[in-house]
Amino acid sequence: MAELTLDLAAVDPDDAYAFTYPHLPERYEGIAEKFPGLPLLVIDRTRRVVSGHDYLLLLRQRAEIQAQAMQVDLAAADALILNYNLLHHLFGLNLYEKLLFLKKISPWCPDADIQRRAELNFTLSDHLRSSLDLLLAEPFRFCLAAGHLGMQAALRLADMAEEDRLAPLGLFRACKFSESQQVQVMKLLEESAFREKKNLAGLLSAAGLAALLEQEMPQKKIIAALQARRYPAVAQMETDWHAWQKKVAPTNVSVAHAPFFAREGVQVTVSLKNRAAAEKLLAKLKKMV
Repeated sequence: MAELTLDLAAVDPDDAYAFTYPHLPERYEGIAEKFPGLPLLVIDRTRRVVSGHDYLLLLRQRAEIQAQAMQVDLAAADALILNYNLLHHLFGLNLYEKLLFLKKISPWCPDADIQRRAELNFTLSDHLRSSLDLLLAEPFRFCLAAGHLGMQAALRLADMAEEDRLAPLGLFRACKFSESQQVQVMKLLEESAFREKKNLAGLLSAAGLAALLEQEMPQKKIIAALQARRYPAVAQMETDWHAWQKKVAPTNVSVAHAPFFAREGVQVTVSLKNRAAAEKLLAKLKKMV
């Protein structure tokens, strides 16, 4: 390991250790002042960049000719792990970057060592391995890198035929759901498609979700629309319930039913201004019970 002043024209452009996506050279602005002494540009003995690929882009945008660098003599797996840990602790890594890192390090390192040495928030599995090339290609890449697609939903989509996965991926690309919401959306889509004997593209088109994307908090509205399509009888009961509640309940009273109307019991919540009012109401209720 050695520090040196590096002629940037001599840097090997090989991206063997790179897995940054998208490239954001601007995020290195001010990093040197924030972390003095931190090696922002690391090269191997053949002057390939080990870490700092975006920093090199920033230097070239500035028309810099030389830069301080750290030269290391590491095996491929160790170099990839070094880059992973530096980027993870400086900026965090998106799911696409983690999967690309996994693709690059797998020939050099067994799964147990990868899991131990890199902070992966998912478990390596044969299912993931078999889906990796697909997940690293478009249209998955954008959704994974933008945080619009989590591992569970991604693997579920990867198992589908291409004509079925494209429509849900388009929805996730257009709207950012939480990971639990993604799984809920997938479940509702699959069940509704099976029930209605439609493919997912036809189902999404018939559900009219495009208009909901333009509204405030579209995630909840889209899930509600899919639930109504999957459970039309329950959706009608819910509509009737809200109409009844609006008719009979005063503004300081809320009425709730069991999920999916599974039980007849009803919960009534009353908001009162003080304890005296509560005691008066409770006294009346005791006479009624």
